[in-house]
Amino acid sequence: MRKLICWFDRTENAAMKRNLRSKCNQPIIELSDSDDDTYKISKKPKDEDYVIEEKKEKITVDKEEPIKRRVRKNVQSKDVKRKSVKRKNQEKSLETFSNKKPKLKASSSTDFTDAKVSQSQNQKDLIKTDIKENLKIKEKFNSSFSQCAEWTDVDYISEINNVDRRIVENVVKLFKEDNTIPFIARYRKNMTGSMEADQLRALLDSFEQAKIIKNRAATIIKSIDKLGKWSPELHSTITSTKSLADLEHIYSLYKPSVSRRLLAEKARALGLGSVSDAILQGQKIAPLIFLVDEQREGLRNEQEVRSGIVHIIADLISKDKQIFDRVTSLRKTSIIEIHTAECKTTEDSKNVNGRKYEQYFNFKSRVNAIKPHHILAINRAESQKIISVKIVIPDAFERAFKECCLSRYACQQEREMIHWDLLNESIDHAYKKLIKPQVIRRVRSETKENAEKASIEVFATNVKQLLLTPPVRGKIVLGIDPGYRHGCKLAVVSEQGNVLETAMIYPHNNPFKDPADALARLVNKYGCAIIALGNATACRETELFLTKVIKSEMFNTPNVMYTIVDECGASIYSCSPQAKSEFPDLDPNLVSAISIARRLQDPLAELVKIEPKHLGVGMYQHDLPEAQLTKTLSEVITEVVSFVGVDINTASLYLLQQVAGLTRSRSTSIIEWRTKNGPFKNREELLNVKGIGSKTYEQCAGFIRILPETATVSETMSERKKKSTSDFNPLDQTWIHPESYAIADKFVKHCQCKLNDIGTPAFIERINSQAGTGYGKLAAQFGTDETTMETIIKALSMQKDEDIRSKLSQPLFRNSVRRIEDLTVGTVLSGVVRNVTHFGSFVDVGVGKEGLIHVTRMKKDLHIGQRVEVKVVNVELTRQRIGLELMS
Repeated sequence: MRKLICWFDRTENAAMKRNLRSKCNQPIIELSDSDDDTYKISKKPKDEDYVIEEKKEKITVDKEEPIKRRVRKNVQSKDVKRKSVKRKNQEKSLETFSNKKPKLKASSSTDFTDAKVSQSQNQKDLIKTDIKENLKIKEKFNSSFSQCAEWTDVDYISEINNVDRRIVENVVKLFKEDNTIPFIARYRKNMTGSMEADQLRALLDSFEQAKIIKNRAATIIKSIDKLGKWSPELHSTITSTKSLADLEHIYSLYKPSVSRRLLAEKARALGLGSVSDAILQGQKIAPLIFLVDEQREGLRNEQEVRSGIVHIIADLISKDKQIFDRVTSLRKTSIIEIHTAECKTTEDSKNVNGRKYEQYFNFKSRVNAIKPHHILAINRAESQKIISVKIVIPDAFERAFKECCLSRYACQQEREMIHWDLLNESIDHAYKKLIKPQVIRRVRSETKENAEKASIEVFATNVKQLLLTPPVRGKIVLGIDPGYRHGCKLAVVSEQGNVLETAMIYPHNNPFKDPADALARLVNKYGCAIIALGNATACRETELFLTKVIKSEMFNTPNVMYTIVDECGASIYSCSPQAKSEFPDLDPNLVSAISIARRLQDPLAELVKIEPKHLGVGMYQHDLPEAQLTKTLSEVITEVVSFVGVDINTASLYLLQQVAGLTRSRSTSIIEWRTKNGPFKNREELLNVKGIGSKTYEQCAGFIRILPETATVSETMSERKKKSTSDFNPLDQTWIHPESYAIADKFVKHCQCKLNDIGTPAFIERINSQAGTGYGKLAAQFGTDETTMETIIKALSMQKDEDIRSKLSQPLFRNSVRRIEDLTVGTVLSGVVRNVTHFGSFVDVGVGKEGLIHVTRMKKDLHIGQRVEVKVVNVELTRQRIGLELMS
């Protein structure tokens, strides 16, 4: 007699068993799952029932019970739960579990259909064979995600940034030792392969991202373990994942709060899991009508049964690692497009706000080719409900997905029509309800993330170039903050940045003579040869007035010139607590004029007082993640300030706290020590300051300067506290680190020079002469590495007071002006780059409105503050737009 064997769980609903048995006319053998690894097979002497004895309970297998199907439910035994608790308490590693034999999973089953059971056959061997076959099927079908090797932070950083693993190991070691990027970039080049600060910052971002991914993976594993769904395979998959988005996707498949998962879980609770497994494995199943139970929701009719099976299979497909990898590959290789259209109900599309987004009213682009600024603009317009956005996935994606699913689950066994119907319906459901929405969300999130990252990089580059604007030293400067109703604010600033006098004039509402006389009085009184004019409201009208005064020869000072200064953030600074503490009794309107004048004298010292996002050099900066933007810009400012160098005896609190290794509290302690004990005479005295230990000293010492002009000590300071010596060291005015002073001393003596002559032409000539020998030979001679030797030689060959900013373009000074109405196509102008974006560069050509050099008309990359020659290619007076082309 042919007998069907059904695998029942001990917790299976008794009513369902009776319902199925009543409809079945075949003998059946019922087998029960066990979570234990040890089985004992015995034979009863009386009724010859076959018994499987576990460690703690017995289950009788009645060979006479008739049934046509096998049902199995995934329930974790008490023993496994106790093991899970024990694992968490003892914090066992994954290896503890991988060394064990794999347990039978509830989702696995064995095709025992048509198996013949002979009483003369050895029942022990038969059941053992069945169990082995079951385990083989489990290994083939049960694993949703294949096991992968766990990665390290070095693996991640090396892969993401395409950097040699040895270098990454060195850099990670330096990061873990709390070394700053400027310190590593300048003084540890031998360990990093002479990486620039920008490259190191990228490695640091990857290092921190790796830690975030690791922490999130650990959290997800704990959450899944609490849900009772932990497995070695899933653990391995999570720990091998290198993407936060992938981790969240995996976690979403197991979170109980996800509504779409509830449908599959409900269907499993109704006992449809084993039927779904049988369909995926190509095993015969009973007609679905046999599963109908009119008393239970979800089984009341055949359609509900069918829907439950489809939900379970779709859920399994979405959890399959092989399918997931294929979907990821298709997402990266398919031609996915983004389409935008104008919202018909919006009112903004008809006004000025909407016209800014006209190009996106019917916009199409490939996702892998769209520019970052397009994504940022689309996202902003969508948030304002001006446009709608649609992600279009090609039909080829769906076909490839279905082919992958069929090849994955179409077994060699001959399938019935019901199998194909349910499998195809499940694949369709998985694609439309699970996979496609997930792909769309992933595309949107990735494009947004990439666009924000690119925008932050542009912002950081622009801020860096702005901070590196060359200073105009040794000049008395008159700063003008232009305005209409509130007038123009004037401030005269000395060569050292001290305020000499302030005033207000109203050149736009009064006769020319009175404001012109007031301006001429200040210029003549202090001998100002340079005027710094802010570029905000009324700039063009004030510029016309200023040009007229210059031409009237009212100034006694010869060759008076002016330059346009970008005043973004000056008004915000004038009302800030920093400004109030610096100018407690001064009108905030006048403080902005002082800031404009100081920006010309020493841009770096003045701009560090202002939040970078207010400097006006970004691209959609207000749409970017606040924390990430602030962190990146802070690192850039620290890098620039450190590399330029800071005179510790004159630097302000705002400048000192930007030096690598120094914080606001440490900077405050430095100023307090300086006030109490007088100026620092050497770098070593920093160790006397409260809060500065050996590590902080190591990080900041190379970036501070002790200049002989500001380190003079008066007789009243003869009782200054000493740690070792208070003698001035000429090397303290260079960027040579104190750890290399001994080598620098030997090299200077080798060159037959004296340290007191640093910066003189003769000294530099001797140093350069010896440098011709080669850094490698000199390094071997003096017992150091080649990069350190190079740093020492470059520092010793610099001229006195040489500034790394001096190599960049100086401000553009003018004594005449044009209006935008006077411009014609073909006119060649000189200008200064004010902002750089992905779509072009904005140039100030002195007509009150910046012109745009589109990327298609740029022959080379530009940077902020660079002088350029441009040609006017178009002028739109109604929209106040100027199109420019970069001249070669």
